[in-house]
Parts: sequence; C-alpha cells; structure tokens
Amino acid sequence: MTASSDYVLGPSPANWDELLRELAVDPVTFEIVRHKLEAINEEQAIALKEVSVSPIVTDASDFNNALYTADGQIASMGPQVVFHSGSMPIVLRHVRELFGDDIHDGDMFVVNDPYYGAVHHPDISLVAPIFHGDRLLAWAGVAAHQVDMGGMSIGSISARAREKQQEGLMMPPTKLIDRGQLRQDVWRLILNMTRQPQIVGLDLRGFIASNNVGRERLLELADGYGPDTVTTVMEELIRYSERRMRERLRSLPDGEFRARGWIDHDGIANRLYRIDVRLVKSDDTLLCDLSGSAAQSPTYLNSAEGALVGAVFGGVAPVLGGGIPWNQGILGAVEVIAPPGTIVNAQRPAATGAATIAVGWTVMTVTAMAVSRMLAFSDELRDHSAAATHGTFAALFTGDRNQHGEGYGNQLIDAQIGGGGASAVADGIDQSGCPVAPKPHIANVESNELHGPFLFLYRAFFRDTGGDGAFRGGRAAGTAWTPHGVERLRNAITAHGVEVPVSYGQFGGWPGVCNRQMLVYGTRIAELLAEGEQPLLLESILAPLDLDRLGGEVRELEAKVDEFELKPGDVVQYTWQGGGGYGDPLDRQPEAVVRDVEDGIITEQRAREVYGLDADHDERRRARLERADLPARDAGLARGEPVGKVGLALVLARGEGPQIECTCGHVFCTADENWKDYAARSRLEGDQLPAGIRVHADLELVQFFCPACGRQHAVDVTERGEPPLQDFRLDP
Repeated sequence: MTASSDYVLGPSPANWDELLRELAVDPVTFEIVRHKLEAINEEQAIALKEVSVSPIVTDASDFNNALYTADGQIASMGPQVVFHSGSMPIVLRHVRELFGDDIHDGDMFVVNDPYYGAVHHPDISLVAPIFHGDRLLAWAGVAAHQVDMGGMSIGSISARAREKQQEGLMMPPTKLIDRGQLRQDVWRLILNMTRQPQIVGLDLRGFIASNNVGRERLLELADGYGPDTVTTVMEELIRYSERRMRERLRSLPDGEFRARGWIDHDGIANRLYRIDVRLVKSDDTLLCDLSGSAAQSPTYLNSAEGALVGAVFGGVAPVLGGGIPWNQGILGAVEVIAPPGTIVNAQRPAATGAATIAVGWTVMTVTAMAVSRMLAFSDELRDHSAAATHGTFAALFTGDRNQHGEGYGNQLIDAQIGGGGASAVADGIDQSGCPVAPKPHIANVESNELHGPFLFLYRAFFRDTGGDGAFRGGRAAGTAWTPHGVERLRNAITAHGVEVPVSYGQFGGWPGVCNRQMLVYGTRIAELLAEGEQPLLLESILAPLDLDRLGGEVRELEAKVDEFELKPGDVVQYTWQGGGGYGDPLDRQPEAVVRDVEDGIITEQRAREVYGLDADHDERRRARLERADLPARDAGLARGEPVGKVGLALVLARGEGPQIECTCGHVFCTADENWKDYAARSRLEGDQLPAGIRVHADLELVQFFCPACGRQHAVDVTERGEPPLQDFRLDP
C-alpha cells in the first residue's frame, strides 16, 4: 500500500520467485482442501437461505458469503454478489483495528456503515473469527441487502438524504455476539430501527447460521488435515490466483485503456455525474485510475471505499479472471487510485444510500468495458471482450401494509433481468443478470403476488431493445403492476440510464435502449379485467401497455423519484436496458438477422433499416460517409504488416511502428494516437436517435466510421464539445 492518500488499493509486491515457487503442500492435498473450502461456501449459502424469509435473499440471492484468512484476505467465496465479498476485507480491517485483542472465540461483529467498509447501509455484514484452540485460524463472513434499515424513505434509500445521518441506522464494527452470547441490547437496537423487524431479524439469524456453518466445517477440516495445512492452502490459493492473474496480464499489451459512464439525475436535479476509468496495464500490474470522475454529489449517489473496491473487483474478475479462483489474489495485481472527495471515494458525512445502484454499478460497468478493450487485442482472450451488460439497475422500493394488514416492505428485484452485452464471438443473452451477480435470480410473479399486495399485468421481453451489432445485445425486459387488496402503497425509484444509454456498445456496436419509467393514475384496469380484456400488452417498449384502452393520467418519471403513493387502479410500469452490441451491425451474418426476425427478437423493419437485410452493404456504408463529417487530417501512413486484430474490424499492424488500420486496409494512425481523430463521424440528435434511446441535453451520441469504407468502429456517448475519448493507447 502506497502512502499516497489518493490510493484506495495498492498492489501486492510482485515477487515472482515467491509466486512461482512450488506449492507448500502436495497438489492432491491442495486440491482436496480447496474444493472443501468451496463446498463450505455452498453450505454457508444454503444455511442463510434456509433461515431467511426475505425475497432479496431467498429469490434474488443478493448476498455473498466467504472464508477469509486470519489477516482478512478473501480465501474462498461464493458465486452470488461479488460486490459483497470484494468489500469485506475492508470491513475486517476496521474490525481488527477497532477491537484489537478484544476478539474472542464465539464473537460476531456486525457492520453496515459504508465508511467502515459496508457497500451501502442496507447491506449488513456479519463477520466471525474462527479459532482453533487459542489460534485465530480464519474468518467467516456474510453480507446481504436488507429490506429496510430505517431512514426517511421506504427501503432506506432516500433521494432526500444530504448526509449519512439522515439515511437510517449505520453501525460501525459492533459486537453482536460476545463469546457465543447474543447481545440483546444491540439486537433490540437494530430491530427497533427497521420497518421490517421480522424479516431483518430472520436475515440476521440466517447470517449467524451461515457463519456457524463456516466455523464448524472449517474446524472439521482443520481437525482432519491440521490447522497449518488449512491455513497454508488458503494462502497458497491466494498466491495461485495472483500468479495466474499476473501471467494473464503479462500476455496482454502494455498501454492505456479508457472508458466513461454517466449517472443522470441526483435526486435534486437532472445533473450528470461522470465516472472515468483509466486502466494502465504495465507488465503484470493493472492500475485503475478514477481521478477523472466527478466530485462527490450533494445527495445519496456517492460511494465509499467498500463499494468502490467491490465494484472494481466486480468489473475485473468476471472479465479478466475467467478460470481463475476469485479471491484476494485477483486484487493482488490491481491498484486503485480514487482521490478523496470524488463521487467514487466520498468523504464523511456524504450520503451513500445509492452507492451500489449508482456509482458502484457504473464503476463496475465502465471498468468491465475498459478491461474488454484491453482483451480485444488478444487472440487468446478476445472471446471474453464484451459490450456492457445492462449498465443500470432500476431499484423500486415499495411498502406500507400488505393485503393481510401487516407491515410490509420490499425491493422488487425484477430489474436483474436486463439484457446481456454481446461479446466478440456471441450475442448477448436475455435475462443475463450482471457481472457482479454470476447466478442471478428473481422472484416468480406468483411469489410476489402471494407475499405482497400486487397484481402483475405483465413481465416480458421486448423486440428491438438490445444494442445492434455484428453480435447483438440481449433484449430488455419490463413489468407493470397495480396495488391489490390494499388502500395504498408507498414507493420510491432509484435508477439511472433514463436519459443516458449506459449499456454501451463495443467496437461499433450500438448501446441498448434506455430505462423507461411511467405511472398511470386512475386507470380502468379493474373494469377491463372483469370484462376479460387481458392482455393489454403491446409489442413496443415505447408503449408496452395499450394506454387508450387502459385510460388514466400518464406521468413519465425521471431517473430518481423519492416517495410517491399508488392506489388500486394506479399502474406502475418500468422497462430496463438491453445489452450493448459488439461490432458494426452491417457485419452481422444475414442468416442470423433472418433468424432474429423469425424468433421475434427484432422486427422486420429493424432488420432492413439497421442490418441492411437484402440491401447492398457497401452502398449503405458509402451512404454513411455522405452524411458524415470527414476527418480534418490524414496520418499519411503506408499500410503495414498485420500482426493482430482489435475487436472485429480494427487491425493492429506494424509499419515504422505499431499502427491502427481498418480491415479494409485504410490506415488510421499510430497506435499511441487516438484513431477517432482520423475517423469520419456523425452526431445524432432528436429524431435521428434510435427508437428507445434518449440522450441528456449535456451529452451527444457520436458514430465513428472508417473514412475509406464507411465501416462503423465506435458509437460513443460523450459530453458535448469534448474531444473523443481515446479508447486505447499502446506503449511503443
């Protein structure tokens, strides 16, 4: 760890002699114990789900559990939400600093203050030391989102919050269990602050059960193989992952890889907040520099250290860490720079309620985009290069009383079924989850209706919503419902991507459609249902419901809406982003386009207008150049010898030095220059924008083409008047 205050995470020393030495245990024992650690993680998760009743845990799997070394490093983690396990070493650091020698067998410590490592305050962490005799062997830990932790708004995430004290109960490291005895005073304090004490109480009991399982199973393992063997395998597993990670980085070119994202609206006004990721890959180290990000927000968007590190982990591990065990070793090769006072590393007492679904989600998405641009240079790893998977999570909180007259609160997690980003080899998938949640789940509609006061009108995928490309993004989905069996429901929405297409395309692919959020007050839905008039669902994401038949007053929602009330007959509908596309849509195979039309994924109109079905593609590309602004200069370079691909249609060639060319043979520039400065470009506004895509007044959507053949190599969302972002720059 460097002394600079701008550094959040420093790399471990790259001592190759240490990383390459032989295992300190025999390989057979290593593999047996490693797989037993993974089995313990699975059993920890089962114990949590068996005790919990919260749909956020049981249906959405918005949790993670792991085993940590005695000094707080991730040794083995579950496959649920990477955010949580990535932030837990920070939680453990604070626990160890604050309690020192007052850590005993049977203790458990609860934390949900983001300035002590929690991702945001509705995510509670519970960590337990595991002693073998008098020796601290390891830690077990679990974190999960809670339906409510108090504060000003239902669900505890309030756009009105201006400081952390307004957001609800926030606990620094606090001993919940003292040498095996539950502290009733702390227990009562927690349940006193939540609107849902029964659910939160059972979640916490599930946490305790999960940690107890981790402790018992690890001690059984230590008794069978010896404590030294268990701790050695945990340390060796981290070393193995770091070595693999560094080897993978060494196989990639040195250089700088960039990506940017935006959060629209901060709960007060429709202001934009930039997240800027600059990856610098040097030998076997990856620097993630977020210094170009916006200053911290006056509202609840901000991220503290835990959410930041968890988000970087979530953006790096799933893309670059395929086939490598996910643990502290992944982070051992990564350093993170985030100056204090930026939106990604806010300072107390800034509000952080939306850290995960605002800054954290965007850091994860943009980091994954930059890593994918780096992988696009590798013949071996290009298959893992991808566009953005639905770059936003539209969190809808609802509650008050349920149909049984009981206190009720929930976060509807349907928005996890956004579209997956396309890759360099495949279309994006529908219902993809997100990079930080490799095993996404959502509740059945019937489960939502059984436990909550809802009547769902639809939950569906929509045509023409994935980002177009040579490989297209997965489709967007959406839902609509009305209160049922209650007099009212209180609701709040926190999202972004309503006026920014944040499911970014890659290397010429288009972004997926934007989020769309709508209320329809005073409809005829009860009358229509009584007359058997279902379905009301139309095929267009621009008008999912037949509003003429439905009746009522329509209100379009901004990205963030604090509390609003719904009564029976009022309808809320919201649709989510599709995945980004990869490559020029005119490079898509015609048979794939025909199949998409037959399968109802795109319309025939889309197939003809965007993909050029039955049209001359060369003529289409020439037409692009006729309406484009041609570059003001030419690099004047001769065509070089191709040495590799970049994505699908850019070429890395060698002339007098490395240079970037189009697959048609046109030379853009040297590899350390911005190829976009030598490209033709078109700015799209108003009616020129694709259906379903909105662009904030301070942004613009820009296409970049080869000035010789018209092939589309990038579609950027950029600030007005700003020079084009240099996606990559290779070291000479």
